Order: sequence, then C-alpha cells, then structure tokens
Amino acid sequence: MIKYPVMCSLALISTIVPSLVRAQGDSLPALTGPYLGQRTPDTIPELFAPGIVSKDGHQAKLNICSDQSEIIYWERNPANNSMYFVSITKTGKTWNAPETLAFSREFTNMEPALSPDGTKLYFVSDRPPSDSGGAQKNPDIWYVRKVAGRWSEPVNIGPPINGDGVEVQPCEGADGNFYFCKSPGEIYCSRISDGKMQQPIKLTANINTGRVSSPRTSPDHSCLIFHSERAGGFGGWDLYVSFKDDSGNWSEAKNLGGSINTSGNENDATFSPDGKYLFFTREGDIYWVSAAVIEDLRRKY
Repeated sequence: MIKYPVMCSLALISTIVPSLVRAQGDSLPALTGPYLGQRTPDTIPELFAPGIVSKDGHQAKLNICSDQSEIIYWERNPANNSMYFVSITKTGKTWNAPETLAFSREFTNMEPALSPDGTKLYFVSDRPPSDSGGAQKNPDIWYVRKVAGRWSEPVNIGPPINGDGVEVQPCEGADGNFYFCKSPGEIYCSRISDGKMQQPIKLTANINTGRVSSPRTSPDHSCLIFHSERAGGFGGWDLYVSFKDDSGNWSEAKNLGGSINTSGNENDATFSPDGKYLFFTREGDIYWVSAAVIEDLRRKY
C-alpha cells in the first residue's frame, strides 16, 4: 500500500469518476462523547479512532466543526485510487455511521478544510469548472457552504487564488487570512477583506525553505503548522511549527521533534476546535496528540 503526502500525489490524479467506495450506513459501534468517545492522548501520539476513522486505505486532514457535531476527513481507496470525503455526524449525544459526502463522489477530491465558523468547507478537486467536460489537468481550490444543515454544490474559488498552475492545501485561518500552496511547494497567504480574497503573497523563508505544504493555523492563530521535507529533519516529511511574534510576523519554523516525527512521513496536521489536540497523518493513518507538545516548543524558543 502506497502512503504519501497529498502534495506529492498530484501526478496520480486521474480522469476516471471514482465510485462510492464506502457503503452508506456502515456499521459503527454506539459512540458518545467528544472525539467519537475516544480516550484523549497525552504528548505521545496515538492512533485516532482505530477501525472507525483510521482503517484500511489512506486517511488524512481530519476536521472537527466548532460545535463538535460533525467530523470530516479525506480518504483514498488504494484499490481504484478514488479520493473523497467522509463525514461523521452526531444526533443528540450519539455519533452516526460514516457517510461519503455526496458532492465528493465524482472526480478526485482532496484536502478538506473547514472554515473557523464551520459554514464553509474548502477542498481541492480536478472537477471541471462547469457541468460539462472531463477532469482538469491541474486541480483547483473549491468550496461548499452549509445551508440548512446540508452542503451546497461546489463553487470554484476563482482568482486571485486559482490561476493557470497548481493550487492546493487551502486553509482559512482564524486570523482573517487564507493560506494555500502553489507548486513546487510554497505557502501563500491572501488577506480576506469584506469576504473577498486579496492578492496572495508568498510567505518568507522562515516558512518557505525546502518544499512545504499543508498550512494550518491554530484556533487562536498564534501558530502555523505545516509539513516540509527540508534538510535537517528526521526523514521523509516532518511537521514544523512557526509562532506569530508581537509584530504579527511568523517566526523561523521549528521541527516538532522526535516524539512526533519519524523516519517516515508525518503530514496534513489540523487542530481540534479548542486547540487542545493536534491531528496528523503518519504513513496513511490519522494520529492525535496533546497540543502541549507545541507549547513546549514555544517556551523553549
């Protein structure tokens, strides 16, 4: 089974229409409480919801809406390379069975990212800009809105974010900025003003050293986490964090260290809505860990 960061998977995007690979209403044990009723971790990463979320295939980019009523993550089926989004919702105190989001059943869909208020879901897709035509050669960033409890039809985010190249790994930060990546692996930032994206600016070398991808800000927008394969890491893609200084600038990025990073790939990090936990993918499975590991780095540096 091939496991890899999404930024490296662009060459695998195909023109086939992926089938719905997760049957609706898959059996799920009765789960209640936050985080699917899982025991919360300390500063040693643990597999998240084994057999429920972390299972066969490749899972990444786990998002939890602010009221913890829905969990959304990306899944890839290695049997046919289909890529789609899985949603687990809550009715009362009980979590429902996982379901594939309807709009993600066609074309290739990757890298979901909920807005801080949970009303928008950004993602990357090779779907055509109109209802006609086949898959695009280069993927674009899209979004859907939650209307009356349902996700709308996808909307292309358009310029100045999307252009003629490759735009991936979207993230709307709680700081009022929109972050994303461009080839060959650089993070850009666009200020959101009156609901409109401003001209993107490439972040400094404090962030953009070596290939980088998958930016995500903490809920209090005090730090930016991403993965990189720059020199000096533990091997493969490692997770790094940059802290915002008193002037609003991002500090030199620091490796999260050997308790998080391994000789393999760690990537696609996200935060719990309260910022207490960090989720990330390790070799195709989703892990989680106490965000105290980040605070330890903050105090150290």
